[in-house]
Amino acid sequence: MTNRILNTDTYHDEVRSRLGVGEDVVSNTEIDAPSVIKIAEAKVISSVPNYDVLEENEVDYLYAAVVCMVAAILAPSMSARIKKAKKDFDFTIENREVNWSNLKDQLMEEVNELISLIVDGNSPVIPVFGLAGPTRFKESNG
Repeated sequence: MTNRILNTDTYHDEVRSRLGVGEDVVSNTEIDAPSVIKIAEAKVISSVPNYDVLEENEVDYLYAAVVCMVAAILAPSMSARIKKAKKDFDFTIENREVNWSNLKDQLMEEVNELISLIVDGNSPVIPVFGLAGPTRFKESNG
């Protein structure tokens, strides 16, 4: 099955660029996993139901929103993928510390901003939302 929105030759590099990593950290196969790219496209499409009839600028915003969504889906796993330091006999290289949770939040903000730029007169733009932790009220036995 082909991608509905990310159908260029460059989207793998664009996702890695948003994360600030290379192909050695996130491969094309990891980006193309159905649990990543298909879900990212579906989430954005659910916010822009008439995505297939957009004007040229709006198509660019839609494409960028999906790139950011893919990067946001991958961001939480990045801390496990990147070693903090590489050591050899003669040198040690330390990678800069990145708060991947904050980056995910920033990417999701960008997704929402890009979706808000898409103007569709037939249906409202529904914001993409995330889920928070449990909020059930615990009754105290007293």
